[in-house]
Amino acid sequence: MKLRKKRQKGQRAEKLAFDLLKKKKYLVWKPARVKFHSQDILGLFDLIALNKKELKLIQVQTKRKRPYKTSKIFKLPKPKKISYELWVYYPQEGKFEIFDNLSYNNKTSR
Repeated sequence: MKLRKKRQKGQRAEKLAFDLLKKKKYLVWKPARVKFHSQDILGLFDLIALNKKELKLIQVQTKRKRPYKTSKIFKLPKPKKISYELWVYYPQEGKFEIFDNLSYNNKTSR
């Protein structure tokens, strides 16, 4: 039962992120859900967002950052015009905190 609630909370955060990106005129893609398989893109990302200027690969999480994923994400080689982002959703506040490589490294070094 607990796992189901966690999954629903995560799906709700992903839907909110998806809708926010659409509103900002991004073309957004999320892989179809497949039973018994990870639906993460490259095992790390939940969404791909594209506009005329850039491509974003986004990991969406609720309330807390998971170090095992974030450390992998921000160690990836970074091609120009592609950003890796971590979006942490805080349901009680109803908003996201968005980290890119630079902002994440500055926060964790404190």
